[in-house]
Amino acid sequence: MIGELSKTIAPTTYEEPVAKLMEQEFREKGLTVKRDKHGNILAYRSLEKHPIVLSAHMDEIGIMVKSIDEDGFIRFVRLGGYDPRYLLGKSVVIYGEEPVKGIVQMNESDEPKDKIKTKDLFIDTGLTKKELPLMPGDPGGVVGTFHETSKYIQGKSLDDRIGCYVLLELASVVPENVVLMGSVQEEVSHEGKGAMLASWDLEPSLFIAVDVGGANDVPGGEKTLSLDKGPALTVSEISAIGNVANRNLVKQFISIAKENNIPYQLEITESSATEASNLFNLKSGVPSIAVSTPIRYIHTFNEMASKKDIKHTIEWLSRFLEEH
Repeated sequence: MIGELSKTIAPTTYEEPVAKLMEQEFREKGLTVKRDKHGNILAYRSLEKHPIVLSAHMDEIGIMVKSIDEDGFIRFVRLGGYDPRYLLGKSVVIYGEEPVKGIVQMNESDEPKDKIKTKDLFIDTGLTKKELPLMPGDPGGVVGTFHETSKYIQGKSLDDRIGCYVLLELASVVPENVVLMGSVQEEVSHEGKGAMLASWDLEPSLFIAVDVGGANDVPGGEKTLSLDKGPALTVSEISAIGNVANRNLVKQFISIAKENNIPYQLEITESSATEASNLFNLKSGVPSIAVSTPIRYIHTFNEMASKKDIKHTIEWLSRFLEEH
C-alpha cells in the first residue's frame, strides 16, 4: 500500500486520487468515513465531542499552470516550497479537462546560470495552445518511481504518504472518539489549511500531526535527525514562532517510548512546520504536537525512509492511543 500511495499523483487542490485510496482502506477496516466540504477525509469508529485527531496530509508538492503561449509551452508556479532545479528534466502530469503529460525544460540561453528559478522553466507537451485542454490554475505533479529493499523505501511524495500509511495501519486499532484525518492543502501553508478548517468543527481535545521530518544525516548535514534512530517528536516548530509542544504531552510520549523500548528523537525546526504549528491557536486553543517519521531529501521528488522508523512510528502512536 505504501508504494501505491507514493506513486499516486495528488498535488495540492487535486488530492482526490489519494483520498479515494484512503477512503476505501478505512471502510474495509470497519470505520465510518466522511468527507467534509473541503475534501478532508475523516475516519472513526465512533465520534462524540472533542475527539483526539490524528492528521496526515494527502497533498504533495507540485506545479500549477500560470500561462500558455501560442506554441503550447506552459509556464507555471510551484505548489509548495522546493528548489526549482529538482524539476528540470522531470516528466509531469497536469490535470485539466483531461490529464496531459509533459517534460520540464529550461529556457535556451548562452548565459550560464548560477541558480535556476521557476521563471526559467517551462513544460513541453508537444501540443499547441489550441490543442491543450488546460487553463491557468490547473494543478500538476511529477511522475515518480518507488523502490524498496529489506530496510528502506525510496520514492516520490513520502511527505506525507508515509503519514497516510501510518493512519491506515492504525485504523484497525483506533479507539472510540478518535478521528483519523487525511487532510488537504498542507503544502501551501504552514498552518495546514485543510486540517485547520476541519478542526474548527471537530473542536479536538488533542491534535497530532502525523508527518515526516527532514533527516540531515548525510554529507554536509548537521545530523540532528537521522534514519534508523526512531520517529521524531517535534517539540518546537519554526524557531518557536510556530507551535511549542505542551511539556506534559512531550513527557507522555517519551514515557511511552521508554516503557515500550521504542527508539525516538526530539526535533526542533527552525524554518519548517507541520499542521500542529498553528492548530493550538484554533478557537480557545488545541494542545498540538507532531510525530514525524524521518526522511532524507525532503521536498525533492525522490525521498528515502527507513522501514524500521515507520514501524516504530505506528507502534508509538498505537501505544499512545491505548492510554487515551
